[in-house]
Amino acid sequence: MFKNRVTSLLCPSETVTAEQLETDRRILAFDRAMQHLNRRGFLGAMLSAAAVATVGTREAHAQTSTPSVVDVLNFALNLEYLEANFYLIASTGTGLTATQRGNGPAVTGFTTKLALDAPTLAVCQALAQDEVNHITALKSTVTSLGGTPIAQPAINLAANGTITTQAQFLAAARQFTALGGSAYVGGAQLLVSNAAVLTAAGQILGAEGQHAGSLAYLCVNQGVVSPMIDAQDVSPTATNYFTVDAARALSPLRTAPQVLGVAYGVSTRATVTPPSGITMGGFFPSGVNGNVKST
Repeated sequence: MFKNRVTSLLCPSETVTAEQLETDRRILAFDRAMQHLNRRGFLGAMLSAAAVATVGTREAHAQTSTPSVVDVLNFALNLEYLEANFYLIASTGTGLTATQRGNGPAVTGFTTKLALDAPTLAVCQALAQDEVNHITALKSTVTSLGGTPIAQPAINLAANGTITTQAQFLAAARQFTALGGSAYVGGAQLLVSNAAVLTAAGQILGAEGQHAGSLAYLCVNQGVVSPMIDAQDVSPTATNYFTVDAARALSPLRTAPQVLGVAYGVSTRATVTPPSGITMGGFFPSGVNGNVKST
């Protein structure tokens, strides 16, 4: 029965097909590439990214004004769309509806429900519902501020390989949720002009922390290797469930050039800051939506 199966690189207690093994290799290769990123960069810092991407001299568009609260929230929506679809497809086989994604395109690359055990499925379903609720809350807030919520951009969930096993799902999910906290931490300084929005961001941060803790626990207890996403990240192990800064016990604060560099798949092992002017690729093959979209 296991004639053509080999040991998983992410979960040594499991055997996988050659195709699944290739996805394991891509996930681990992604880990190695992240080691040389600047210590303040990754995909999940969508709120902090909006701040940095529009300020300073390194950005491609040379924007000098502080981003609006609407810009910050709309930038965050890109990642929320990414995560919500990931968890929905893994648990149900169907992503966001056309209405939920603002009539943006459906995701590609991962469209099949996974065979998850009961505890993992329960967590996945809860994650999916939370991310859908975050999308609803962000859109409502953007609208209340007189802005227009962005539609879902084109998303390729198989940018680092198609997810087909429970181990691969947990490895990737842990990485996605590791970003969430740092996004809202980084975005806080851009939201101080609106106390209600800042409070809501703090509430989302609390939810993201619970997500990260649950997935770290599942990874450790199932023997799943979830590689570091960058130099700040800490992979969960049997002696380290909490993936925070060991010296200060604080969540990372990540910023923009590296965020989009990783999202677009242009950052490499030797990259400290990705090349400027990249506007698409990786998880977002046509780029993200909103006013912040270039490395």
